[in-house]
Amino acid sequence: MRPDDTQLLLFTLGCVGVVALAALLLRRNATRPAHTPAHTLGWLLLAPGLGALALLALAEFTGRLGPEHLWFREPTFYIATAILLGAGAWWLRRPAPRLLKFGLPAVLVGLASLGILLARMDGRSMPLAMAMPTLGANAPELTYFDQRGKRRSLSELSGQVVLLNFWATWCAPCRREMPLLSKMQREHGGQGLVVLYVSLEEPQVLEPFLASNHFEGTHGRLERAADFYDAGKLYPLSYLISRDGRVAYRWSGRPRDEWLAEKVNELL
Repeated sequence: MRPDDTQLLLFTLGCVGVVALAALLLRRNATRPAHTPAHTLGWLLLAPGLGALALLALAEFTGRLGPEHLWFREPTFYIATAILLGAGAWWLRRPAPRLLKFGLPAVLVGLASLGILLARMDGRSMPLAMAMPTLGANAPELTYFDQRGKRRSLSELSGQVVLLNFWATWCAPCRREMPLLSKMQREHGGQGLVVLYVSLEEPQVLEPFLASNHFEGTHGRLERAADFYDAGKLYPLSYLISRDGRVAYRWSGRPRDEWLAEKVNELL
């Protein structure tokens, strides 16, 4: 179960509170012997507090909390990052042996980099483009064959909000997401939303699947797509395109119902 915005904010504020308490204990005991109970407690609170913030920032940066919680959409990422950078600057200003002062941050950065690398290599990582804001880029032209075999193009849908979904019949996450997209089409089709499902699979694979699985919207078969779309790299991939043909949002995996409904209504 993915957290919502309130849960993330409460978690972040809790971690910040722990770090602040630790900093207060360490500051008040800075001139006292290092083995005092208050000084020890400060270090015991600081380590898990910063560790939890680092894990949160890493999860948001790599998209592990879902597309609605990617780093550039989450204030909690910026809060966590600011605290971590502040803690790093404080550490480097402390009197300590050079090896410890610079060695410990180097080890922590190395561990964070390793975590990102492992997240990228586990076979389920979304394309890097999905972890970046779209910056309102124009949606490249895309052609597909409709269910009658007629060649169609994305530009034909200009003036409507398009939810473009790349999927495959064998993709379990796709099958979990498609009912939600179908619901969006059913509820917002009259307002100008078009859900366009496209697949790179052959007609003999697609037709039996769609005959037994009904998803409201427009279905099409691709031969290829512009590199921008990362088609075939991971499923499902979705792009929410505004009426003027700009990519407002993109994501990989099934988002929360409330988040998607909010973004669709925003463009409609």
